[in-house]
Amino acid sequence: MKRPLFTRLAAALLFVLFVCSQLISQNWLTQVRLDTTQDQIYTLSADTKAVLRDMKQPIEARLYLSREALTEDPVMRGFSQRMADLLSVYAGEASGLIKLTQVDPAPFSVQEDEALKAGLTPIPGSRPDDAAAYLGLVFKSPYGRQVVLPLLNPSDEASLEYSLTRAVTKLQQAEPIRVAMITSLPWFITTDPERGGLRPIADLASLLMQETEFSLLSPGFQAIPTATDVVIVAQPEPLTEAQQFVLDQYVLKGGKLLLLLDPASTIARDGGGGPQQGTQALGRLPQNWGFSVQGDVIADGAFALPVQTGLSGRAAIAPQPLIFQVPASGLNANQAVTRSLSQGVHVATPGEVVSLGQTGTSFTPLLTSSPDTMRLEAKRALSGLSPLDLELDWQSSGQRQVLAAEVRGSWATAFPNGDPVNSGASAITQSEKPSQILVFGDVDFLADSLYVDGSGAVADNARLILNSIDYLAGRSALLDLRSRTPRPRNLVVVEKLRQAAQTRVLEEEQALESRLELAETRLREIEAKEAAKDLITSEVTNRELAQVREEVRDTRTRLRTVQQGVREDVARIKTRLMVIPGIVIPLLILLAGLLIQVFRRRRQMRPAA
Repeated sequence: MKRPLFTRLAAALLFVLFVCSQLISQNWLTQVRLDTTQDQIYTLSADTKAVLRDMKQPIEARLYLSREALTEDPVMRGFSQRMADLLSVYAGEASGLIKLTQVDPAPFSVQEDEALKAGLTPIPGSRPDDAAAYLGLVFKSPYGRQVVLPLLNPSDEASLEYSLTRAVTKLQQAEPIRVAMITSLPWFITTDPERGGLRPIADLASLLMQETEFSLLSPGFQAIPTATDVVIVAQPEPLTEAQQFVLDQYVLKGGKLLLLLDPASTIARDGGGGPQQGTQALGRLPQNWGFSVQGDVIADGAFALPVQTGLSGRAAIAPQPLIFQVPASGLNANQAVTRSLSQGVHVATPGEVVSLGQTGTSFTPLLTSSPDTMRLEAKRALSGLSPLDLELDWQSSGQRQVLAAEVRGSWATAFPNGDPVNSGASAITQSEKPSQILVFGDVDFLADSLYVDGSGAVADNARLILNSIDYLAGRSALLDLRSRTPRPRNLVVVEKLRQAAQTRVLEEEQALESRLELAETRLREIEAKEAAKDLITSEVTNRELAQVREEVRDTRTRLRTVQQGVREDVARIKTRLMVIPGIVIPLLILLAGLLIQVFRRRRQMRPAA
């Protein structure tokens, strides 16, 4: 065959193969994806697949996507395409019950009016005269209900699957979860006298109002709203006997409780408001249910979180055992509420939750401390103890303490004589069906300051509460999915180096404090003996004073040397981590390519046998 003819036939065959491969990929391989991320964040979880397989009602998903307007932004362009692909996967898993429609809302069009009416958030253009773009999603059920995701943001990509599955779940459920809250925490949620209704203060309060049908019971409540799924009791003022009776009857009917009772609230101490002590607020009820929250505070030396403190008149960072993290090792991996909380939970001055060994009651720990713990009186824990104060007095118990637990059982009433207010009213004396109570020995972990920083949530405090509500309400489909976010990629070597160096700095500062204290004591003794004011004593005093000052200067010099060494070591490690992937690895790849090329040329130059 002549070479020109062969070349033309080969080119035609390649073109046909290319067209066929495109047709095959577009028609049969659209659902095939390879997810190489460590946490598999682009692969649908088993929970999502179960939700989609169990769908009973059809849903319309309308993706509003301004393709032309988003083309100029490569990040938004790539994210919008991934969004469309992900929704196609959802539609495929739902066996046709999700109808996906893409809408391009051109400026001043009917489609743009639809997007604005649905509540989508316009994305302003880069220039003042640019038209607004849209990237939002509207889920609709055949009965007129809808869930709107007004703006899909690339920064929220890690939680995108949860948002989509939650929307599908909401439209499949007949009714939302009804939550009633009893609390005296002005820093969490409050009533708005001007506008009426509730005004959330903490981020978690906003989430509760979005995720559930939420109500806040007044301080003088005398009943729990009908059909309430979960009652949250968070550090209330002491309940009256009549209010205790209301809760008692609610539980005997099978009602579910989420209790947060703190022996020493740091948020209240620091001016946030609310009771500092809440373990006795429910009167006789906890004992009747088979548990108690101890009045002492648990400090944890192994899980302590770093806080800013003052040493030698300077600001320093040191681990504070009164404020600590409960990491994965302290979370019950066999319990649905806690098994997927990858970031751990931050708590402050918590109390221990103790089982009273009541017959017919099960007690399952949820949060557990490390063995390196110490008990403190609540008053002392709130007295402003520094990390150094605790370290000097530290006496480890060597025992793990339960900080939160699930209690299940059937109980007799705590009021055998009936309603303490209306003695003639009918009352339940035995549980009509088993009930559940989740009890936490801390309430401070609801506060933003304990788990939220400038970059967002650094612990799973909010997820823990939302999981608890879903679990108590019997809706567990989203428990694992809610926590399915990428684990933080910390520079482990750098963090260990910084922690070790911080310990060395703290030791040096403690030594400096001790030396200064000894020096001041010695000077006071010399001054007391210096009654005659003679020259010899003055010379001795001056000599010792000079010696002490020299010792202080040497200690401060060593301290600066340690701090400088820390900065140099961290900088060196960071430089190494940047150089290896940025320079060394490309050079190795280039060298490998050159060696392969040289090897090929040598084989070509080798004479044929």
